[in-house]
Amino acid sequence: MDGNSPRRDGAGLDKVAEATTPIYDFHSATARHSGDYGHPLSGGNPAGTPWIPNGTVGEIYQEAQEALGDVYNRCRLGSHLEVKNIQEIVGDFLNRMQDNQNMFLQVAMLKDLDPYSVRHSLNVTVLATLLGSKLGLSREELLIIGVGAMLHDVGKLEVPPEILLKPGKLNAEEFALIKRHPQAGYERLDGVVSEAVRRVARDHHERCNGSGYPQGLRQEELSLAARCVAIADVYDAVTTDRCYRPRYLPHEGMELLMVESTMGKLDMELVRVFLQAIASYPVGTKVRLTTGEIARVIAQEPEVPMRSVVKVLQPRHRAGEVIRLLTNPTVLIAEAEP
Repeated sequence: MDGNSPRRDGAGLDKVAEATTPIYDFHSATARHSGDYGHPLSGGNPAGTPWIPNGTVGEIYQEAQEALGDVYNRCRLGSHLEVKNIQEIVGDFLNRMQDNQNMFLQVAMLKDLDPYSVRHSLNVTVLATLLGSKLGLSREELLIIGVGAMLHDVGKLEVPPEILLKPGKLNAEEFALIKRHPQAGYERLDGVVSEAVRRVARDHHERCNGSGYPQGLRQEELSLAARCVAIADVYDAVTTDRCYRPRYLPHEGMELLMVESTMGKLDMELVRVFLQAIASYPVGTKVRLTTGEIARVIAQEPEVPMRSVVKVLQPRHRAGEVIRLLTNPTVLIAEAEP
């Protein structure tokens, strides 16, 4: 994690709301364009070294990263899209999440310096399938969410690299190409995966009030899987550093989801479950506070998941002190520590 990157020290809901319009506006060539939420095929910073935990969870995550990278590389070379390994890996994810939910969440929350490699798709898979599991969905439904999340951005293979990697504003023509990637993914997956999975790729940028793309569908026209992946996609994208803005802190990302659901863009009920069931920082995560202390998350506030309970690790003279962030509103989590 780059310690020199600019950070917010806790923008409130009003500040997050101010940032919402330019971040989400894909229809004006004169707005402060952010490109898309994520460019999973970008090269990024080669110096970035992702943190992956030891043990089975880390092995599965690494295997998934390699498999998805292989899928993209083969597609770039013009080979037929083969997703059998992806489907098997999603099955492994579902099997392991039962016992290792906190660890999977930690992997998804800790950001490396090359965030928009295949890691974005993997993080969205973890977050979306966990959301689905909290909804009590069947294994078949979770597999649709997981495979759809893993392949949701495959259509970006159709976007020229110079646009995906462009650090500045995108013009109207460039935006049109970016906005076509969901439909391109839908077409690329024809005959490869089920129609339900294809619809996740096509619809993950649609919004419940009809303001999304590529077809301007409304909530009743969107599958549950697509709505789950949309929430996970937004959250992981905004809480990752980009060339045009620093990452949002996790609680800011959560606040932004609330803003978007209040505006009718994201499914409000699903966002509520996401906020309640998927904590900003899982128990066990090592964090740095805005006050400078290093601490570990030891508990969550059930009704306010953005405000964890932490135990101070450093400095030594404060080690062991427990801080309830809910009752200390000026103390925030600045970032997770590997």
